[in-house]
Amino acid sequence: MNEVYAFDLKRFWINRALRLLPLYYVVLAATLAAILVLPAETARFSAHWAGPNFHDLCLNLLLLPMMNWEHGFRLVMAAWSVAVEILMYAYLAFGFARRKSYATLLFAAAVALHALNILGGDGWHTRYFDPHSATLGFSIGVLIYFRRKERRPRVPTRAILPLLALWLANMVCGGWVLSDEYARVEGFYLNTVIGAALVAALSDCRPAAAVRVVDGYLGELAYPVFLCHWLAGFAVAMAFFAPDARGPGFALAAILASLALAVFMAPLNGRCIEPLRRKIRRGERVVTAPLSPEAGAQAAARA
Repeated sequence: MNEVYAFDLKRFWINRALRLLPLYYVVLAATLAAILVLPAETARFSAHWAGPNFHDLCLNLLLLPMMNWEHGFRLVMAAWSVAVEILMYAYLAFGFARRKSYATLLFAAAVALHALNILGGDGWHTRYFDPHSATLGFSIGVLIYFRRKERRPRVPTRAILPLLALWLANMVCGGWVLSDEYARVEGFYLNTVIGAALVAALSDCRPAAAVRVVDGYLGELAYPVFLCHWLAGFAVAMAFFAPDARGPGFALAAILASLALAVFMAPLNGRCIEPLRRKIRRGERVVTAPLSPEAGAQAAARA
């Protein structure tokens, strides 16, 4: 926002829309087609795909209403997260990313919101799924940015492995050792702190070129996987299991199918959308991006 766009909100919003929306609508259309062709099977696979109507379709097309979980029909299960991300961009565009003092105010408001929710006994659903709860993580990210600009003492890169070990231990404790209450209170906020420290440490990490290429390629796969994993799971269930399949074997097969779909979607997005995004972001001449994963990742890393 500060360095790439210099708070040119028109360029910022066009670029964010091109990043988030084309793939979202591709997955939405594919899921809608599956529901229209196989309504009984899709309803068995997920209650969120049962009994659609025109109003439901309009809400999914608009996307932003999907941050409210009262709308049960969801063509793309990740729509909630994408809508919340857009809301957080609005906070940043409003000015909270302009100065450290503004980001500090947003962070203080986020801490107060979470504290009031805990003290009021509002429960996990409010603290996690309320759209404004995400201001905690986003404000921390902005503060990390300003701290790096000030060249103050940083989290050393040698702390990355210990932080990863601590993050893994916290995940194991929350998932298998300690109670659900730990996972949703202490474990959740400890995870936020560890994640912030990891981001700060990794921001100063300068890995080898080959590692950067792999990292860039995996980064390009992340968003397509995030969007299509339910649709990929349904395809796997229909091909090898049953429409209401669950369990470790099904989950593993669905993950592999999601990755396979993402390997197809990411380079297509890189060829059709990314050149335009680079032009808007930096004013570069639009060129045709390569389709190979390796070349595509190199281009993404340079951008």
